[in-house]
Amino acid sequence: MAITRQDLSGVLPAFPTPTQGDGEINVPVLKSLIDYLIRGGVGGLVPVGGTGEFTALSPAARACAVETTVAAAAGRVPVVAGVLSPGLAEAVAAGQDLRRAGADAALLLVPFYVTPTQAGIIDYFRAYRDRVDLPIVLYDIPYRTRITVTPETIATLAREGTIIGMKACNPDIAHFERVLAYAGEHMAVLSGEDGLFPVEVAMGAPGGILATASIVPGHWVEMFRLARDGKLPAALQLHHKMFPLIDAVFAECNPGPLKQAMHLIGFDAGHVLLPLKPPAQAVMDQVRKALADLADKDLDARLEAA
Repeated sequence: MAITRQDLSGVLPAFPTPTQGDGEINVPVLKSLIDYLIRGGVGGLVPVGGTGEFTALSPAARACAVETTVAAAAGRVPVVAGVLSPGLAEAVAAGQDLRRAGADAALLLVPFYVTPTQAGIIDYFRAYRDRVDLPIVLYDIPYRTRITVTPETIATLAREGTIIGMKACNPDIAHFERVLAYAGEHMAVLSGEDGLFPVEVAMGAPGGILATASIVPGHWVEMFRLARDGKLPAALQLHHKMFPLIDAVFAECNPGPLKQAMHLIGFDAGHVLLPLKPPAQAVMDQVRKALADLADKDLDARLEAA
């Protein structure tokens, strides 16, 4: 389905890609995970992003993951597929594959390894939009790319219609505020930081793309509703209860702990793919305790069943 910025709202989980030992997609598990997330009230789905191990998956596996996600979602929520390639030609090829697989939009990472100017970033996104028939959600994560996209650059792309939204993973709250001020009327400025989500929603974000929402979607959906409805103290109270899980999931490089957490709630997601390794036992103990301490009936039932 063709989507616009108005379709990007609520909680959009960036979820791990369930894989088998050979790196191929575990289709039955992925279908089950999609159903779990939609039943949890999410507003969209983000497969094969950083949490979904885009860079470690083969092009065929990425396409399979997106195709499976789209089929399981069955039009109930939009599917925004990650494109984390470092350069234009590879990113275009990936985007065309994921469009054919049924993605509704591309979560396009700012090019990395090279150090482009702001003018180069603008031309990159324009060129991508000309070559791939998908709406673009800009993915700004400077602590991974080593490039900060300025609010002025983002506003230029939003006002001309090149992008319909962004995943904001810059923890600088002043940067986020300026993006909202300059571009919030023209695109969906989505929180991308689990640790800042309710504050950024209260500031004006219409939702967020969050990794830990793939484990406990209901908690994040309720947090979103509270923050959106002006009940920030209540949203923050719920957020504070999530801190142990956030700390545990990001204790090692994402998605290592998160993928193992999926096992604990009954989803055989497989292990992370090289060069990542399964998390240390101490980290897994931390994840297990954080999950056990969360008061969630559905989560408790899954932990007991697993």
